[in-house]
Amino acid sequence: MRTLRLVLLGATVLLGPLAPARLAAQAGNQSSGGGHVDASIALRIGTLGFGLEVSKLLMGHLGVRVGGNYLKASATKDQSNVTYDATLKLQAFTALLDLYPGNRGSFHFTGGIMTNPAKVTATGKPSGGGTFDLNGTTYTSAQVGTLTGEVKFPSVMPYAGIGFGTPAKDGSAFVFLFDLGAAIGKATVALGATGAAASPALAADLQAQQTKTQNDVQKYAKVYPVLSFGLGYRF
Repeated sequence: MRTLRLVLLGATVLLGPLAPARLAAQAGNQSSGGGHVDASIALRIGTLGFGLEVSKLLMGHLGVRVGGNYLKASATKDQSNVTYDATLKLQAFTALLDLYPGNRGSFHFTGGIMTNPAKVTATGKPSGGGTFDLNGTTYTSAQVGTLTGEVKFPSVMPYAGIGFGTPAKDGSAFVFLFDLGAAIGKATVALGATGAAASPALAADLQAQQTKTQNDVQKYAKVYPVLSFGLGYRF
């Protein structure tokens, strides 16, 4: 019995200094998510188009995301007595930081930047009489030539929003994602015509028409709204 007591006493003396380190290692494993990578890859759909996104939880309350989105569609639009064959192109790249109020939580505030989320290019067609009405002046197709228009947002825009979803692994490999926010920046309008170089009057009316269209667009396009749903795989 005396020998057993000596052995136990010796073990206590040897292991005692190691206990705090062992407990600290266990706490570190717990705080890091049990050894998980805490990263995810996701597919998204929303007002930015179809997207692919990669996310990483940097620490319990902070994550980072990068992604790309794309969609292309065509439509016909009447504007100031001119019919435009327009093409909408969504092609944004995003770099975002997520702040989670709860440690390894789902709800987050988001801030970051994105490239121009939307661009519309259009070619104008004359009215049934073969004429264009620009700033109240009527021009023939021969005078105008090819009429083009473009609406686009700034090349780089700040983004702010909220959302749900995290790359933190909590048992389930799949996670539902949701984001609501806005990219801040006004859309700009540009109009051009091949015949404007030879006609100062046409160039002046075209500039006036561009300003009028610009004012109409900026009544509604001061920000680009972002609504996004997605499904992510965590590992």
